[in-house]
Amino acid sequence: MLTKQQKLERFKALREKNYRASLQLEGFDVEPFKVNAQMNSSSEAELIAKLKQRYAR
Repeated sequence: MLTKQQKLERFKALREKNYRASLQLEGFDVEPFKVNAQMNSSSEAELIAKLKQRYAR
């Protein structure tokens, strides 16, 4: 039987896993090294322009 603390830790881990999965389904890169590499290679204005172009309808 799990203690209350163990249940809480498992719930937090599952919640984070599900959140990352939902972000991935929406098309976001959730892997830290990919996000950091993209942030360092482009200016903030370029990143905003890319996001606007991606979500333009």
